[in-house]
Amino acid sequence: MFDNSSSFSGHSISNNSGTVRRERPSRLPRHRWGEPIFSAIILLTGLIVFFIQLWTWAIPQLTLYHEFISSHGTIVETKIAEITRDTVTVFRPEILLEHQVQGVSYRVWTFDLRTLKPKEGFVADKQLAESALVPFQPGQSIKCWYRTDHPEEVVVVWKSTVWGWFFLLLSFSLIVSGLIGFVQSFRLVAVSEERKAAGAISASSSRDNSQRFDCPTVPDIRIISESPGTHLAFRLPLGNQPIFPLVGLTLFTLAWFIISIGIMFHSFIYPAENRSDQVIGVVFRGLFCGVGIILFVNVIHRLLLEFRLGPILLEISDHPLYPGRKYRVLLQQSGILRFDHFSVDLVCEEIARFRQGTDTVTNRKYVFRQTIFSRNDFETTPNLPLRQEFFLQLPIDAMHSFRGENNEILWKIDLHVQIVGKPEIRRECPMVVRPVVLNDLTLEGGGL
Repeated sequence: MFDNSSSFSGHSISNNSGTVRRERPSRLPRHRWGEPIFSAIILLTGLIVFFIQLWTWAIPQLTLYHEFISSHGTIVETKIAEITRDTVTVFRPEILLEHQVQGVSYRVWTFDLRTLKPKEGFVADKQLAESALVPFQPGQSIKCWYRTDHPEEVVVVWKSTVWGWFFLLLSFSLIVSGLIGFVQSFRLVAVSEERKAAGAISASSSRDNSQRFDCPTVPDIRIISESPGTHLAFRLPLGNQPIFPLVGLTLFTLAWFIISIGIMFHSFIYPAENRSDQVIGVVFRGLFCGVGIILFVNVIHRLLLEFRLGPILLEISDHPLYPGRKYRVLLQQSGILRFDHFSVDLVCEEIARFRQGTDTVTNRKYVFRQTIFSRNDFETTPNLPLRQEFFLQLPIDAMHSFRGENNEILWKIDLHVQIVGKPEIRRECPMVVRPVVLNDLTLEGGGL
C-alpha cells in the first residue's frame, strides 16, 4: 500500500524489518466496568422490588380472586367497632350482613378483606371510619363476595386498584432495562474488538451494496455527498454518538422519577393504618425512590459527558478524495470548555479477516497516520470558539478505499478530545478515497 507501511497477507503481518509476526486478537477491554456494574445494580434492584411485590401483593390478590365469588346479601345493621391498641383507641366500620349460600343463611359482621382478621382494618380517625359507612343503610340489598370454602367469610367492599399492577409492571420494566443495559455494556467490555469490528464491517458492507459506482470494490458513502457544508462543500459525519439509547434512558428515568414523587405524595396523604404496613411501605418507597435518584444521577452524568462537548463541525472542500490531492478542512468547536488536548488525525486502517477453526479472527492495523491538527491546554467560550482551517494531503502512492470479502482499507479522520477532568472522547469521520484518474493531473481538491 505505502512504501513505509505494513500490509496483511493471509493472517500474517509483515513489518519494515522484513520479519513476519502474527497478531493475536486483543481481548483487553477498552471500556470501563462502571456501566455493567450500574446496570447489574439496576437489574438486582428491579428483581428485589418485583419479587417483593409479587409475593406480598400480586400472588395474594390472585389467590383472593380465585377463592372469592360474588353474591348478594342484605344489610341488617351498621356500627363502628372500637378497640384499644397501645393506649390508643382505634375504630373500624362494620356491617352486619345476611346472605344465603345453597339455601343456608349466614349473618356476619364484616366490611372489607381486612375485617376478616380480628385486629386489622382499624384507623385512629373515627370520622374516617364513620364516613365509610355512609353509603350503607339497614335493609339495603348489596353485592357481596364470600369465600367458596367458608361462606361465613364475606365482604361487602372489594378494593381493587390498578396501581399495584402498574407498579409490578414498572418493576418488571426495570428488570428488562437493567438486563438489556448489562448485556450491551458487558458485551462492549468482554467481547473481543475483532468480533465487534467484524460485525460493524458486515453491517457497513450491507448498507453500501446498493451504492457502488464503476469499481465494485470501492465503497461509496453517499451520506457525505448528500450533506452539504455551511462553509466548505461537504460536512463530514461524526460517528460513535449513542443518541437513541441515551434518549430512551432519559425518558425512562423521567417517568420513574415522576412516579416516585407520586408515591411519596400519596404516602403522606394516605398513611398506612398499622405499624407493619408502615415499615413495609417505608422500605418499598425507599427502594423505589432510591432507584429513581440513581437513575437520575446517571442520566445527568451521561448528558453532561455527552453534550458538554457541544457540537463539533468538520467540513471538507471536496469528496470523494483522490491520492496526491490537497483538501481544505474546517474544524469548529463551540461551548464553554477547557481542553487538555484536541487533535485531528488522518488515518488509514487495513483490515484482514480469516477463519480460525470455528472463530472469525479480524486483524486491524493502522498503516498510515498523520496528525493534521493538534492543540493543548486551551479554553473555548461562546464568544471565542475553536475555529481552525487546515489542509490535508493524501500520499501520492496512497491505496484507494477498498472493501472485499476478507480485506478492507478504510480512510477516516480521527478526533481525540480530552476535556479537563473527563474521560477522553473519540470521534471518527469516515471518508472514501477513489483511484486516481490517469488523465486528471489536478493535485488540488475541489473548493480550494
